Amino acid sequence: PADIPQSIKLCHTETSFTLHDLYPKSLYHEVVIPLIRPPLTVDGLRDLRSLLSLPTEVAKTVLLNLRRDALEAKRLIEDDMRKRYSAVWDVQIGFHALPSVQHLHLHVMSTDFTGLYFKNKKHLNSFHPDAGFFLKIDEVLEWFDLPQAEFARKARIDKKEHEALLKQDLKCPGCNAPFRSMTTVRKHLTEKHEK
Repeated sequence: PADIPQSIKLCHTETSFTLHDLYPKSLYHEVVIPLIRPPLTVDGLRDLRSLLSLPTEVAKTVLLNLRRDALEAKRLIEDDMRKRYSAVWDVQIGFHALPSVQHLHLHVMSTDFTGLYFKNKKHLNSFHPDAGFFLKIDEVLEWFDLPQAEFARKARIDKKEHEALLKQDLKCPGCNAPFRSMTTVRKHLTEKHEK
């Protein structure tokens, strides 16, 4: 992590590094990536489903470390918001149920959704905080308190069920107002953010 250029790295710890997302969907969009150190393997860190199939204590420890490091990234984001905009708005922390990149990564992103790469329905539904595809870190950690059968059901992260969530109608991630096109969603979000 120390060798990663500062231009793409926000911070790092002994368990992870945090990078600026290459395709930001919000003004602030970071990804926290766990380091592969024993007993962890590439396969065990392929995605959230793979991690949750590991022994409970191993998986929970990885998630708690990611959460700690994500909260530090959130703090750095909020500090920058204060400096640049004299304001702070919400930052969400979570995983994609079915990620496009095959290495576990935790998104830490502001909820303005005005990034250059926030362009289509899949982007909207995959980051919408209430659509079900974006799995908030605190909710995933709560799964460990469920009865074993319920934990196992959630940890399976059913592909068909979650792919269907990406096809939902367009709704504002802030107020849930319905929209017919991404152009109108983007205009609405930009206007909300500029207020």
